[in-house]
Formats: sequence, C-alpha cells, structure tokens
Amino acid sequence: MKLFTYCSILWLLLNLSVERGECNNLSTTALIRNQLRLLEKVTEMLASKRQVVFHAEVGTTHQTFQKDNIWIYDKVITNVGNAYNPSTGKFTVPTNGIYQFHWYTLSDPKKLAHAGLFVNGRMKARQASNNSGSSNQWITAGSSIALPLKKGDEVYIRSVNAAWPTHLRGLWTAFGGVLIN
Repeated sequence: MKLFTYCSILWLLLNLSVERGECNNLSTTALIRNQLRLLEKVTEMLASKRQVVFHAEVGTTHQTFQKDNIWIYDKVITNVGNAYNPSTGKFTVPTNGIYQFHWYTLSDPKKLAHAGLFVNGRMKARQASNNSGSSNQWITAGSSIALPLKKGDEVYIRSVNAAWPTHLRGLWTAFGGVLIN
C-alpha cells in the first residue's frame, strides 16, 4: 500500500509540473532524483519485511526426554527463513518482531508430557498432558503464545516435570511459529 501511495504522489507531482508548463531541466532532474530516492526507500522497506514461518514434528514413532532436555522436532514441514534448526530443536529469531508460537503434545498412555516454551532459558508458557488413564487412552495438549522478540533470541520447547521423563508420540507432537509483525 505504501509503494502505491509513494508512486501515486510522484506521478501527480510530475503531471502537475508538466501541466503548468513548469517542466524544465532542473525541475525534471530534481523530480527524477526524488523518484529514485523514493523507490530506494520502498525497496529497502520491502526487503526488510522478511517472511518467517516454521512447523516441525517429532518424526519418529516415539521419543523420550528427561527434564531440562530440549525437545527435538526432527521432521520439518515448513521452514521459511531457515530459522528453525531440527538438529538442536531451537528457533533462532532472525529479525525483531512479534512472533506467534504453537506446540502440541501427544503423550503415551499412562505417561506424562509437561512442555514449557522457553526464550533464552526462561520459561514463557507451559502445557501439561497428564495421561494417567487406561492403556488405550491418548491425551493431546496444545498451547499458543505471542511474544515480542529480538534478533538472536532462542526459542525452544523442553520438559518441565522434574519427577518423570516425557514420553512423546511422533507425527502428533509438533512445534511451530510465525512472524506476525
């Protein structure tokens, strides 16, 4: 929208100068220089609007994590901007902005899966999948949070239950995020 506005104003100024007979070499040169400066600014604005979005799942059939272990979502579905690392399980913020994150956990029957979303080692949100039912009961938990983050911040999910290891089911356990502003 800003590009359209800038170009429209420039077009209007050029046409007004020509209509009023004020189009000489100096005014034409100045208008062209202004147009080039505006186009450079618009190009910079568009280049700074990076798209960032990722979604990854636990790709294996079963994963077990101890407390304080970062959960590894190794099956990457989307990674626009390449900010999510499936080897470490960490999302490294590529540009300042507000990010929306989501994570879903499917725990094994009769097992627990307490997930915390961490930014630079500090927990910002959590969820619990307390599956203490029968051996055929599957419990899924999900959560979401929007956070203002700075370039270089690290975001990840890890176990927060001190007493028991976390047992996760693949393909149903996911983590993702998107730059929203």
